[in-house]
Amino acid sequence: MSSSPLPSAREDLQGFFRYCERLLHSAQASDHMPFSNEDLKQICFYANAVAKLADSQRRLEERRSGNPDGFRLQR
Repeated sequence: MSSSPLPSAREDLQGFFRYCERLLHSAQASDHMPFSNEDLKQICFYANAVAKLADSQRRLEERRSGNPDGFRLQR
């Protein structure tokens, strides 16, 4: 019996959110060490990759809902 990748993806996404929250919280602490250049490159890489994924998911949902241009129709 094969398991669906959806529950795993949802669990991974929830873990991602928790880690992001922890990182943001700890980065604001007064004793936080500054990020290295390599850290900053990786942060930017993954932030951009996640933003692109979110945008493509949003566009896919808009196409499925019959609104391919992303415009909200007024009622």
